[in-house]
Amino acid sequence: MMKKYLKDLLSLIYPNVCYNCDIALVEGEDKICLRCFRDFPLTNYHETDPNPLIQIAAGNEKVKGAFCYMKFNKEGVAQKLLHELKYKGNDTIGLLLGEWFAKYIEREISSLELDGIIAVPLHKAKRRKRGYNQSEVIAKGIQNVTGLKIFRDALIRTKNVSTQTKKGKVERWQNVDPLYQVVDNDSIIGKKVLLIDDVITTGATISMAAEALVGSGVDEIYFGCIASGK
Repeated sequence: MMKKYLKDLLSLIYPNVCYNCDIALVEGEDKICLRCFRDFPLTNYHETDPNPLIQIAAGNEKVKGAFCYMKFNKEGVAQKLLHELKYKGNDTIGLLLGEWFAKYIEREISSLELDGIIAVPLHKAKRRKRGYNQSEVIAKGIQNVTGLKIFRDALIRTKNVSTQTKKGKVERWQNVDPLYQVVDNDSIIGKKVLLIDDVITTGATISMAAEALVGSGVDEIYFGCIASGK
């Protein structure tokens, strides 16, 4: 309680403070101070063998690579920034995260010659309540750096239920009533796409989205997320 009071007081005195450490920002800093930015818990998963995010897609041969910006730790910087994005209506944070992430993997993304980005969709009811899809905001940030096209309406979420099931991957992928559906095959058939989510935990969400894309004729899929606990 005292920590929250001090943070609120600092926000009144210094309207622009670091979202992670609450220190007042100086000219040239945006949302995060330079010290915290330098200490981001980067994963380097795309340089790791085996890549832990590739392992969650075992059985899906179209998933060719995966990128994750930061490790997700409780009360860590990734959790704080994503909380601002998902629950406090701070979509500016999402754009910055997307831009920072894109610069982190810019060389690798450029070498892949991707056709575009697909954001893991929210159900229309949840999107309406939140006001935006956080993964799409992140995708927009990536687009700002890379210039990649965003396939905005290719994939939809059909049910507003949790994906954290006890089913195995094969059971989920064989589900006759899938959570995701491709509605614009023509725009993505034969394409190489970066599939973006904000956080990967069990991998159920992004794996099911990827499986829907496989059925639509997408040629190659690369996972991307801001944070993961893997």
